Amino acid sequence: MLSQRLKELRNRKKRTQQDVAKYLGLTRPAYTAYESGNRNPDYETLVKIADYFDVTTDYLLGRDVAHKEVSQESLFPSDQLGIDQKDYDSLTAYQQEALDWAANNDYLQFKNKSDDIMDMIERIEIAYEVDKVMKKRKKNNK
Repeated sequence: MLSQRLKELRNRKKRTQQDVAKYLGLTRPAYTAYESGNRNPDYETLVKIADYFDVTTDYLLGRDVAHKEVSQESLFPSDQLGIDQKDYDSLTAYQQEALDWAANNDYLQFKNKSDDIMDMIERIEIAYEVDKVMKKRKKNNK
């Protein structure tokens, strides 16, 4: 049941096995083993898979027929911010971290604000650093 649901959900989101594997921090062959039914994920990975596809773990395991619909909104920050995946992959880890922060904290006001990806990233990095400083100050004032 799990392998069928994984294939179905991945195809519905129009993602490759490599996309899902990267999100989960796995190799593509490791993820492929889940889809082929040759291997089962551990609990932590199962939860990450459910989060990625926006479904319950019960649904993945075949225990829940009614499931949350797969979100049309992608979980990938690159998609949420209007950045090509290839461009996103070419960024530094810090730049990707700043973009992840912007997408995960609903700072999507940066989306499509500039045709120049580096200009957008610079603005996001500044906002990210300001947010870190403000959180640190708030923590120190407690």
